[in-house]
Amino acid sequence: MKRILIGSVAALALATTGAMAADLPARVYTKAPVIPAVIYDWTGFYIGGNVGYSWGRARTDGDLTGTQNVSVFRTAGPTLVSSVTTALGTLPLIGRADVNGFIGGGQAGYNWQRGTWLFGLEADIQGSNERATSDVCTAAGCPAGSGLFTANYKLDWFGTARGRVGFLPTDRVLLYATGGLAYGHLSANAPLLPLSWGSTRAGWTIGAGVEAAIDNHWSVKLEYLYMDLGNIGGNTTSATAVTNALNTPTPGFNTVTTTTLTSVFNTRFTDNILRAGINYRFGGPVVAKY
Repeated sequence: MKRILIGSVAALALATTGAMAADLPARVYTKAPVIPAVIYDWTGFYIGGNVGYSWGRARTDGDLTGTQNVSVFRTAGPTLVSSVTTALGTLPLIGRADVNGFIGGGQAGYNWQRGTWLFGLEADIQGSNERATSDVCTAAGCPAGSGLFTANYKLDWFGTARGRVGFLPTDRVLLYATGGLAYGHLSANAPLLPLSWGSTRAGWTIGAGVEAAIDNHWSVKLEYLYMDLGNIGGNTTSATAVTNALNTPTPGFNTVTTTTLTSVFNTRFTDNILRAGINYRFGGPVVAKY
């Protein structure tokens, strides 16, 4: 009897539990929502500044030619007795100077990003204290006795307008190559002579760099450029010296020697530029659509 009662109670409990479970709502399992990843987009305008150091090279080359006239006068009168003009040999003009110094300026540009590739345009303007003093001589290396005059060189300013092509190994690091137009003003003078030359010239530049984004707008970069401004301020100058030797070649006669020297030269300027910069980009990261 007890066994029958216990079995009946157990059966009733199972039936009640099943009925309650049937009344509960079914549990629905769903996937967690996908959070779109935020990726960095380099597209847009930017401005910035930079500082650096440059190792410039000024190479002055040309020729020195001239004539020498020897005239003999009878002292009484005076009366010209003879006059002979002789062409002097041509001597090379050679000058080399390391025009080094600090630079600083600003840049602005625009980037277009296409996947992991970037295309851009950038322009900059730089102030410079690159300067040097060196001799201009008639022999390479300026051995003793070959110096003609001392020249001061200074790169006053320069600028570039370049294209950029880059690759993004990660979304916030850019490796790029760059090249285009370069322009600048080199001035030079010989402080002991009434001689100066220089001009604003256009040339070319090529280089490479790396840029890294540090937040949504700011990035830092390190860049190397090679710049060639070509020949700066071709110049021609003449100098005349006159000596009068009394009682030469014999008493009662004078010998007057007139030497005229003419120099023609150009200065070619190239530069190696290393600079660090910071940019502010107008824009921000974009949200991926997946």
